[in-house]
Amino acid sequence: MRYKKLFLTLVFALFLTAGAFFTTTNAQRRVVVYRPVYSRPYWGFRNYYYDPFYADMYKTPYERYLEERWYAQNAVSHDQKVLAEHREKYGRDGFLTDKERRKLQDDINDLARSRARLARLNRYY
Repeated sequence: MRYKKLFLTLVFALFLTAGAFFTTTNAQRRVVVYRPVYSRPYWGFRNYYYDPFYADMYKTPYERYLEERWYAQNAVSHDQKVLAEHREKYGRDGFLTDKERRKLQDDINDLARSRARLARLNRYY
C-alpha cells in the first residue's frame, strides 16, 4: 500500500515509453507542396491592393479624426451611463458613505475628462 503510487507511476511511465517506441512515423513524413507564384508588373510607387495589416497607415488625417471622435463620443456615453448607474445604486438607501462619495467623484471626474477630450476634438474640425 505504501509503494502503490510509485509503482503505478513507474508502470504508467513504462507504458508511455513503450507506446512511443511502437508507434509508426507516418505523421513525421515531410510533404512539400509547390504552389505557383503569380507576379504582377510594377506600376509606380504604390501597390493598389488592400492589405489589412497596413490599413491604418493609409488613413487620411480626417479619417483618423473621425475615428478618434467616435471613440471619444462612446467614452462620454459610457461614462454618463456608469455615473447614472452609480447614482441610482448609491442613492437607494438615501445615505452616501465616504467610499460611495469618492466613487461618485471619480465617475464625475472621468466624465469631465472625456467631455473635455471630445470638446477638444470638436474644436479643431
